[in-house]
Amino acid sequence: MDKENMMPVAVDPGALWSLNADRLTVRLALPPLPLADLPPINVKLDFDAATVDAMIERLAILRGQMLPPPKRHRSTSSRM
Repeated sequence: MDKENMMPVAVDPGALWSLNADRLTVRLALPPLPLADLPPINVKLDFDAATVDAMIERLAILRGQMLPPPKRHRSTSSRM
């Protein structure tokens, strides 16, 4: 990813996600996004339970790839 074109946003993750009144979908509400020469846009995305499950699964895989590889321990043979 090109970090030069990334814009950090300070936001409470708990404020990004909410359960909708129908209790069947969750909403991701991003903070207003500034655009050059335009007023900021508001982005709100609704996801059903199956989509949330798929996102959690995919994010867990990606999160695992972000971690350093586990350290290998030298195996010690037990003496009898």
